[in-house]
Parts: sequence; C-alpha cells; structure tokens
Amino acid sequence: MFSAGPERINWSFSLRLALAVGAVFAAAAVAIYLTTGALLDQAFSRAEAALILDRREDLLLAWQEGGATALGGLMHEIETSTGEQLAVKVERPDGTVAFAGATANAPEVPWDELIRATSVTGEVAASGGWTAATTAAGSGTILHAARFSPVRADLSRTYHGLFLRAVVPLLALGLVASVLTLFTALSPLRRTVGVMRHIVRTGDWAARVAVPRGEGEMRNLAEAFNALLERQQQLVARLRQSLDHVAHDLRTPLTRLQVTAESGLSAAAPDNPARESLADCLEEAQRVQATLDTLLDVAEAEAGAMRLRRENLDAAAILAEVAELYEFAAEERGARLEVRAEAGLVFAGDRVRLRRALANLTDNALKYLGDGRTVVLSASASADLVVLQVRDDGMGIAPADLPRIWDRLYRADQSRSAPGMGLGLSLVKAIVEAHDGQVAVDSTPGRGSTFRLLLPRQA
Repeated sequence: MFSAGPERINWSFSLRLALAVGAVFAAAAVAIYLTTGALLDQAFSRAEAALILDRREDLLLAWQEGGATALGGLMHEIETSTGEQLAVKVERPDGTVAFAGATANAPEVPWDELIRATSVTGEVAASGGWTAATTAAGSGTILHAARFSPVRADLSRTYHGLFLRAVVPLLALGLVASVLTLFTALSPLRRTVGVMRHIVRTGDWAARVAVPRGEGEMRNLAEAFNALLERQQQLVARLRQSLDHVAHDLRTPLTRLQVTAESGLSAAAPDNPARESLADCLEEAQRVQATLDTLLDVAEAEAGAMRLRRENLDAAAILAEVAELYEFAAEERGARLEVRAEAGLVFAGDRVRLRRALANLTDNALKYLGDGRTVVLSASASADLVVLQVRDDGMGIAPADLPRIWDRLYRADQSRSAPGMGLGLSLVKAIVEAHDGQVAVDSTPGRGSTFRLLLPRQA
C-alpha cells in the first residue's frame, strides 16, 4: 500500500465539525443548567411557601389571642426551638405599624420589596432569600410574615459555582475530545486525498489507499476508491498500449517509405528527374513522422500517461541550452537571443520535456519576429513556483486568437504562411500540465508576446 508520509493536518473541516458538536453540547449543557435551576427553584419555592403559610397561621393566631406580647413570645419560642429566621410586621388600616419584629438570627428584612411582591401575587412571594405571606388580621389590620432560608441562598450559590467549575471545563474537554475524535475518524479521508495528490503529482496509478479495519463508511470509501484506481490504471495501461501499437503501426510504413526514398535517391543518377520527387517524399515522410510523434506526446500527456524523468534542474542552465540550440537560427534571421536568469535557481522537472517546450516557444518567437529582433529567455522564482519566460518583440497575437492558441492544430491567420502543423503550443501546454504547472501568455499585436511556464519548485 502507498504511504503518503506524514499527514498534513487540515483543521478546516474537522474544526468546524468539532465546533458544531461543541456548540450543540454547550447549548444542551446550558439548557440543562437553566432547566435544572428552574426546577430546583420551583421545588424550594413550593416548600418555602408551605412553611411560611404554616407559620403565618401560627403567628396570626398568637396576634389575635395576645397581641404584640403573644406574637413576640411565639417568635422567641420558634427561634429557640427550631432556629428559624422569622420576621413579622403588622400594619393598621391607616398604614401605621402596630408591630414589627424579627428573630435575633435573621438578616435585614426587605419589607418594601416583599410587601410589593405579595401585593402582586396576592399571597406568597420571595425576594433575596426571604419568602413572605400576607393575611388579614381583622379590623382592617394586615399581618406580613416572612421566613429567611439560608439553605436556599447557599444552594443557589453552590449551584451556579458548580456550573462554572465543572461544566465549563467539561465543555472545553468535550471540544478537545471531539476534535481528536473527528481527526482520527477522518484520517482515512486524508489518506485518500494524499493518494490522489500523489497520483496527480507523479502519475503513479499503482498507488492505493490503506483500507481501515472494521466495517463502516470509511472502509467502503477506501475500497470503492481503490476499485476506481484499479479501473483507471487499467485504462491508462490500455491507452499506453494502444498508443504504442498505433505508433508502431504508423511508424513502420513511414520508416520504410523513408528508407525507400533514401535508397532511390542514392541509386538515381544526378540528372534523373525522379530525384526531386523522391526528395519531396522523404521530406514529407519526415514531416509526418514528426507530426505523429508530437500528436502521440500530446495525447499521452492529456491522458495523464506521459512518463516524466524528474531531476533537479538549474533554470539558467536549461535556458542556456535552448539559446545555444537556436543561436544559428537567430543569427540567420538577424535576431538576438538573450538569457536572463539567476544562477542557482533550482527546480524539479524532466529536462528533455521542458527543453522541448522551451524550444518550441523559442522557435515560434523566431518564426514570427515581425519587425522585432530580440528574443529574451528568462527565469524567476517565488517560494513555490518557478516561472520560465520567453519574450519577443515581434508581431504579437490578435486578442481573438489568444484563447485558442493552445488548441491542437489551430493556427492563427498570420501564422498560416509559416511552416508547422499547429501542434507546438499544444505540446508545450501538455508538458507543463504534466508537471502540475500552468501556461500563460500576454500579447499585444505589433509589440510582441510573452509566454510563461509556471512550474512547481518541488515535485
């Protein structure tokens, strides 16, 4: 099985999914917190309401039987025996206070808030740990009884503190756990992407994804992807075999034709009129042979079957080789070839294929010089890319022709008079794309063209 090496961590999908899971978990935790808090508050409210109603009846009875003295004595007795924290306030019809008191252990009573609250509810209300109940004490007098519950206040603080101390760390732990779980669960998917990139980069259709253990969607994905790769590998192998057969079937008669023409030329007398015809046949056979080779190379590259022999290349050196190859052709046309590239600019590529691509561009530049007389071969680089450039100051390309110049067998009107079959730029594009690169061109009619090969620095 192919191993993609250290996995590149792409957190985008895993993190988004983990955050979504964490958000759902957080929402559920907050909902549970609020619901539980509300239920606890309701339970304590009911219990406190029952207690204060019982005490209110006792306090009302004491007031009715013995007034302030009996009421104060009952409150003292309750404090001594049970430790409850109580407060009582009796108001006359004119609003004056007939009695106000509280057990010694009770905190300050917020009577204004409690009385307003009980006037709204009609009987029982709570505020600040106090639960109050109001009742008529006869002759227009109103008795307000209140009971303080420290347990309720402590429980409320404990409950809120528990949420902050336990649930918040639990949320963070859940988020980390979900990220790790999702990262592990999605590892087969990352391996699949790694294999796909490896195939695109190297053309190695024999690469396969390691099938995860057990059953599940990821195993099904890996098996289906491997089956697809197997099918694709068979198609590529058949394509290569077909191309080899076609090349053999066509090259054999062409070779025989060339040999026959060469033999006829050797045997014919110098003044034999057939010599010119044989020479034409030989030239056309060689032209068809070159066209056939180019067509097969383009088809092989477009099918992803072009075999590349990658090595570390020096951009300046390969440009110098191409310039040297076309030095005499440039002199014959009165043109000047210049090479502008920094020494030590190294990238990975197939020397023979890239030299052929640059040669095609240089040959085109010399063919269509127009009034220009300079062709510049240059190279530049960024962190990830190397840009090989062929620039001329010739006749340029019409804007209407630019989108189609990379098509096979396409020739612009101004180029039809020059020799060629319209395959050079198609081959350049196929070679560059086989290197996982891109081609680009800028051109202005009458001012020249600039062709750029954008290639990755590392294979």
